[in-house]
Amino acid sequence: MELPSGKKIVCGTSGYDYPEWRGVFYPAELPRGDFLAYYARCFPALEVNFTFYQMPTEEHIRSMMNRSGGKMLFAVKAPRLLTHDAGPGWNTDAAEFRSALHPLFNGGVLSAVLFQFPQSFHYEVNNRIYLNNLLSQFTGYPSVVEFRHSSWFTERVYDGLDRRGAGIVLCDMPRISALPPLVPVVTGGRAYIRFHGRNAADWYAQSADGSPKTNGSRRYDYTYSEKELAAEVPFIETLAAKAEITHVFFNNHPDGAAAVNAEQMQKLTSS
Repeated sequence: MELPSGKKIVCGTSGYDYPEWRGVFYPAELPRGDFLAYYARCFPALEVNFTFYQMPTEEHIRSMMNRSGGKMLFAVKAPRLLTHDAGPGWNTDAAEFRSALHPLFNGGVLSAVLFQFPQSFHYEVNNRIYLNNLLSQFTGYPSVVEFRHSSWFTERVYDGLDRRGAGIVLCDMPRISALPPLVPVVTGGRAYIRFHGRNAADWYAQSADGSPKTNGSRRYDYTYSEKELAAEVPFIETLAAKAEITHVFFNNHPDGAAAVNAEQMQKLTSS
């Protein structure tokens, strides 16, 4: 898919199939089966995230591509079997995931394969070896890697990703604990920034008994103000000057905030 002339920044949301977005982003009476077609008329790119929780099939991915009318790019999040719960059979899982991506890859609309690792994934020898082996399974694919621990943010890692043609994902989120900084780095010719929200109070929220909450969506319950978004435009433009394409996705999905903020950012970066 060719981007419009001179268009290097694509905005969108992480996920789209949220019934609670009716009346906020989707028309109130819009059938759920028409969500994707409507979304594709509003944004040039979508970050698919259901694939993190379940292995996608080629048929499902092809259906999504067809329903979008070939009007947008897709970034697809890798299954947690490859990033959070990798076991001895991870090579088989990687092959199955690659196969599912064939419709997008062959159709020229796969703009990124997102590997999001947990904060417990530190810059250590075994993890470095695993990441190298994982990326080698996706040679030729537009891979991007999201680290949730600051130990990965070093020049050595940037150089290593760049040599492998992989992008590093930058995240706007609370500056607490060992969460990584937001730095103007582009690797693999591909810039990628995810706006998770700045809800520091609930990022590590616990239940009354002190155990972690099973529903982590509260951490993303945040709406950016127009002033906050406008303040990030120079940063995004800095990335875009270094990249062939710059993805800007909003993951603050509760109550439709992601769609609202993505539309606002799309206007700010297209002016």
